[in-house]
Amino acid sequence: MTDPSTNIGTVLKKVRTERGLTLEGTSELTGVSKAMLGQIERGESNPTIATLWKISTGLRISFSELLEPKEEEHLGVVNIEDQEPVLESEGKMMLYNVFPFNPVSGFEYFYIKLLPSAFHKSSPHRSSSREYIVVTKGRLIVQVDDDSYQIKAPAAFSFKADREHSYSNPFVEPVEFQNIIKY
Repeated sequence: MTDPSTNIGTVLKKVRTERGLTLEGTSELTGVSKAMLGQIERGESNPTIATLWKISTGLRISFSELLEPKEEEHLGVVNIEDQEPVLESEGKMMLYNVFPFNPVSGFEYFYIKLLPSAFHKSSPHRSSSREYIVVTKGRLIVQVDDDSYQIKAPAAFSFKADREHSYSNPFVEPVEFQNIIKY
């Protein structure tokens, strides 16, 4: 699989121009600076996950739309280890975009690994979105607004994703979890 960052600038520019938005207008919608948006479009910057969430939320597109080129639907096994992850938290968070957003299903699916001391803060998503977390290995701390939840494998957790939330692994063992975002 190719580096997911190669598609981001192309999709961003396509969505922006289809909507008749300038970089300045896009900046106002997303909260991402005009200069940064221009760098992303030209492939000069590799944005963080937090920046991608701001862009997807501001433009009202799915997160995975920024990462994956459109492909024909196919049947087959998806080997997660063969995918190139998006790295965050100084390389301690690996996000695998397993099933990109599909408007028919209304969800996107990520497989995420957090190494010890990893922390990721996520901006609120669309008001009608919900996240479903299934921890398959280790322990995960999920913070939603001011409430903190420790989820130990095997366990699941769900919350409305239109609130500030974060994921962290303050433990010595890695944590692996599935994240489904339903729109």
